[in-house]
Amino acid sequence: MIDALIAKYGLIIVYLGCALEGDTVAITSGLLAHHKLLPLWPTLAAAWAGAWSADAVIFLLARHYRDHPRVLRLLAHPVSQKMARRFLGRPVLLAAVFRFLPGMRTVTPVLLAAGARLSPALYLPLTCVSALVWAGVMVVIGHGIGGLVHRIWGHVDRTELLLALPVLLVALFLGHRLWQMRRDLRE
Repeated sequence: MIDALIAKYGLIIVYLGCALEGDTVAITSGLLAHHKLLPLWPTLAAAWAGAWSADAVIFLLARHYRDHPRVLRLLAHPVSQKMARRFLGRPVLLAAVFRFLPGMRTVTPVLLAAGARLSPALYLPLTCVSALVWAGVMVVIGHGIGGLVHRIWGHVDRTELLLALPVLLVALFLGHRLWQMRRDLRE
């Protein structure tokens, strides 16, 4: 049943997932592509399109509504202020690499649109290429994980087991981060 849903809606889910979440969805889609549940090149295209369209929409909305109280509140947030102090001196570099910085996917386009006043003529093609590189890296990582799973366990007949792997990895990552935060608070 899950295989049929993936075959029918998989690329749409990859597009939406990469627009809304990102890394985990792109890596999982590469894993599914390795196991022939998704076609590789269309999966890569869906991941790129989802990532880039989200970047473009957030940037353009923030540029249009730069004086809106919600945008101003986001820019006043301590994380945004820290990012602005560190990176706004190099807005082109930031636009090229923010997709690879964990936790910065939403705030950076807003910061660049309202804080750096980077032009859409520069931002859009730059992030288009960046999203393509990001999608390629993430889908290939997932494809490689699929190869590793195949070497360790052989052919996995149950798609549920394949989908459990990224969930387990995210849970381990979050558990590690929580442990680090608790340790840092004690110090």
